[in-house]
Amino acid sequence: MAVPDIPALNIALIAEQQSTYRDQGYSEEECAAFTHNGEVDKVMTTLQKLGHQVTLVPGIQSLVKHLAVGTNKDWDLVFNMAQGFHGLAREAQVPALLDAYQALYTFSDAATMALCQNKVNTKITLAHHKIPTAPFWVIPREERSLSLENLTETLPHYPLFIKPVIEGSSKGIDGFNKVTEPAELEQAVQKLRSLLPDEDILVEPFLPGRELSVSILGTGAQSCVIGVTEFFWKMPPSDSTVRNGSCNNLEFASRKSKCSDSNMLVSRNDPTLMDDPQVKAACQVALDAWNTFGCRDAGRVDIRFSSNEPDAVPNILELNPISNLLPGHSPLATSAEGNGIPYEKLLAAIIQSALARKTASYY
Repeated sequence: MAVPDIPALNIALIAEQQSTYRDQGYSEEECAAFTHNGEVDKVMTTLQKLGHQVTLVPGIQSLVKHLAVGTNKDWDLVFNMAQGFHGLAREAQVPALLDAYQALYTFSDAATMALCQNKVNTKITLAHHKIPTAPFWVIPREERSLSLENLTETLPHYPLFIKPVIEGSSKGIDGFNKVTEPAELEQAVQKLRSLLPDEDILVEPFLPGRELSVSILGTGAQSCVIGVTEFFWKMPPSDSTVRNGSCNNLEFASRKSKCSDSNMLVSRNDPTLMDDPQVKAACQVALDAWNTFGCRDAGRVDIRFSSNEPDAVPNILELNPISNLLPGHSPLATSAEGNGIPYEKLLAAIIQSALARKTASYY
């Protein structure tokens, strides 16, 4: 893949860096979704290497100041990496502002961001379009006493899995989220509520099959899969136990396993994965969802199979219309690299995809 021929641009790079907010007293958990240390620097230096002039805009409050004085009129493009901090549609806030000021920017628009951030609305939309996703139940944050009768009618079989409706980056996910009986479910719900009291809770069957993250580049008819990351978990020794509902040796990604140096979470980006029949099926499901939701430029679709059988169904866990871009770590960047798309070419292709909207009346 050749580097797209793009003229030199004046680019505003919008991103919140973890270190900035940690210095302000926010916890590691609160900053989990923000760009990793070095990620912003790598994106900035790569854009500069491509010949662009880059202005760093460190989050939405800084963006508002730029918009107020009209600095944005000098920008040819906004490279949006902002995750937002407050509210249930925080990933949509920066795109909404940019739409209001008719600024051209990378990645999905506010409507898509808000839809994908809410896992319940995502699943409702997937089900409506007959795209595979597991059945589910929602426990509203206002419901202080858990009633299992209606839930059991929808989800009669254990194990189940609970997670917050809004959060990404495995926030709120640890050893307690997989439950094998009603008593565990009640305890897990109380635990998750103590961590994230302002969020609804999603309950769905625990899917025991393979887990894949499908990386996609492009918009609409130009969208294509550029790589697949498969995740594996090294199981704990037979005498190990989960203490205090926390263990890095899990069958699913947790916040701690992603941050841990124990190497219990292992990923595979082998290009031969693309020849696997199950992977091919997952890629088609991912592309269907990507285009149904109107995702743009680049991102990921996370999938888990219903079982370990050959005829297992690839169920969508979530769509990531704005994905981390840390080389050697983030699935989008590593899977692209593993399939012959170096980091520089990936960023150039993202910009090229966004620039295709420049002639549109609305972007």
